[in-house]
Order: sequence, then C-alpha cells, then structure tokens
Amino acid sequence: MSRVERRIFANFDWTLAIFSVVIPLLGLIVLFSAGYDADSSVDLFGLITVNFPSAACLKQGVYFLAGLLVMAIGVCIPTQALYRYAFVIYGIALGLLLAVAGFGVVVNGSRRWLDLGVFNLQPSEFMKLGLIVMMARVLSKRTPQDGVSYRLSELMVPLVTIGIPMLLIARQPDLGTALSLGIVGVSQILFMGVRRKTLLAIVAVVLVLAYPAWEMLHDYQQRRILVLLDPESDPKGSGYHITQSKIAVGSGELFGKGYRQGTQTQLEFLPEHTTDFVFSVLAEEWGFVGCVTILGLFLGLFVASLRIAGRTRDLFACLVAFGITVQIFAHVVINIGMVIGLMPVVGIPLPLISYGGSSMLSILFGLGIVQGVSIRRMQYRPS
Repeated sequence: MSRVERRIFANFDWTLAIFSVVIPLLGLIVLFSAGYDADSSVDLFGLITVNFPSAACLKQGVYFLAGLLVMAIGVCIPTQALYRYAFVIYGIALGLLLAVAGFGVVVNGSRRWLDLGVFNLQPSEFMKLGLIVMMARVLSKRTPQDGVSYRLSELMVPLVTIGIPMLLIARQPDLGTALSLGIVGVSQILFMGVRRKTLLAIVAVVLVLAYPAWEMLHDYQQRRILVLLDPESDPKGSGYHITQSKIAVGSGELFGKGYRQGTQTQLEFLPEHTTDFVFSVLAEEWGFVGCVTILGLFLGLFVASLRIAGRTRDLFACLVAFGITVQIFAHVVINIGMVIGLMPVVGIPLPLISYGGSSMLSILFGLGIVQGVSIRRMQYRPS
C-alpha cells in the first residue's frame, strides 16, 4: 500500500461515512410507506417505466445512488481548490438563482426550479454550499483585526455576502431556505467571534426591520405564522397542515402504529407526506422510539462532522466543515419544529429523509467535502 493510500485510510472518518449512508437508507424505508400506492407505475425521468408501489422511494433510491457518486467527488476535491474557486462557485450559484427569477418553473405558486428536461433543478440547494464556501473564504481571509472578535465595520462584506442570496430566494418565495442561509452564514461569523456591542447592534437592526419584512411577506406566509399560535382558528385552511401533522405525531405514541399502518398517512389526511412532513409519517408509524432513533443518528452525524472541523489545522477548511454541519443541523431543527407545531410551516425538508433530488445531492456532496477535510486535516494552507 502506498504512502498516500495509508494516509487516506488513516484519516478517513468511518463514523461519518456510516451515518451518511444509514440515514438515507432508513429514509428510503420511510418513503416507501409514505408514498405507497399498490397500483402505481413509476416513470423514471422519462427513460423507463417501472412497476413499483412507491414512486417517491424508487426515485429517491436513484438520487441516493447518484448522491454516493457525488459524495465521492466531494471527497476528492482538495480544500485548496475550494478556496481558490470560492468566488466562482458563489457566482455560479447566484447566476442560477437569477435564472430562476427570469424563467424558472412555477410549482404551487413558487418559482424555485429550473426545468432541465430530465428533472427539475432547485438552485437554492446549491446556493447553500456556495455561501458556506464563500463565507469561509471571506472570514478566513479577513480575520478580526484585534485577533479576537469582529467590529461591526468589519462585517459589512460578510453580511452583504449573506444578504444577496437571501433576498433572491425570499422572492421566489422560499422563506425557509432564505432563513436557513442566514442561520448558516451568521453561525460562521459567530464561530469566528463578534463583539458584544456589535451583536447587540445587529439584533437592534433586525428588530427595526422586522415590521417592513412582515409587510413584504405574502398573505399565506403571514397566515402560516399567525396560525402557529392558534391552529384551530383555521383548521381547514392555514392550520390544516399543522393540525394533521400533530395528530399523526401524537397518535404514534411510544412504539407507533406499525409500518404502513399510519392512518393519517395511508388515508392521505397528512399533506406533503413524502417531503416536508415525512417526519410525521415516521412518528406515526415508528412512534417515539423511532423518532429518538433517527434523532440519535443525526446527532452522531453532527458530532462526527464537528470533530472533523475541530481537528483540521486550516481555518478555511474548519469553517467549511462547520458551515456544512450547521446547515444540516438547522434543517433538522426547523423541519421537526415545523411538523410538531413549534415553528411555522416554511417548506424545509428533513435532510436525507425527505423526497428531493437536489437536497439529497447537495447534502451528500457537502458531507463528501467534510470527509475530504478529514482526510487532509493535517494539511495547512498559509494565508
């Protein structure tokens, strides 16, 4: 075995690899039940028609296999290359968002996708990685002048870097993804350190802009936030999603109703049960024990990723690994908070579980990059 191969196997994080594969496989099991239709035939991207009782599961399986390839590509990308081409990656992602604004596909009143013929591409998913890499480049190049924490004047460039894609995505409208971008970018800034006065000033600005931001929301987005306080006020309208989701989650009790025995899911009372509310399907059929198991797997994924970020010698690589971890963590928290009625319905999928090709590919690619950081963690890129 060569010296390079020994180094790769020595620094390869098998824990991260196991969690990266096990969680999507369990997701396929959940999706098989969530999308079950005994009489369905699946059109696989216009290439072939297959008799299979769950279109969501079969298509997600294809996305997962493609995701493994994409993850392997992510492992092979040197951190130095990400640093060198951070502006290009960010610029391409912005260009795709502008393309969506110009001639994107409208689905359910939202313009979020580009029609590529074989499948629809959701550029906002790839903007998450573009922002993480760009913020890591900016912050590692512009460390705090006092070596400890940022002043407000030092944060103008990072805040603009976050704000531009947030505005483009919010106009689609996709409030959930826009907020998740903000969470990731701000988390990277906080990771570097921010003065208390600067943090208070930012919070004050956010509070001042809260009312104008509220007025910019669409009517249905405002109703979703208001109905969070009282879902029963509109049980057949804005409160329907939350009400049905809470019924499904609560009825699962300790061990669940059994696989493919969830009445809310199988009788299709639960909306968007293969995408935004797939955790409700899991809770109804697998119960509290199943939910804790999935959350435990996500916790293992986060711990493994943060351990990699903490071990690397390069600040840029550390910020990239940390940002990818925060991105997945934010999606898990927002999605689960949404389905149990603690947060408004904002259309955030459950990572590696919810149906969606763009989400699966972007997350597995990100995890591949984190694995690459682990393999090269002893390398140091001089600033």
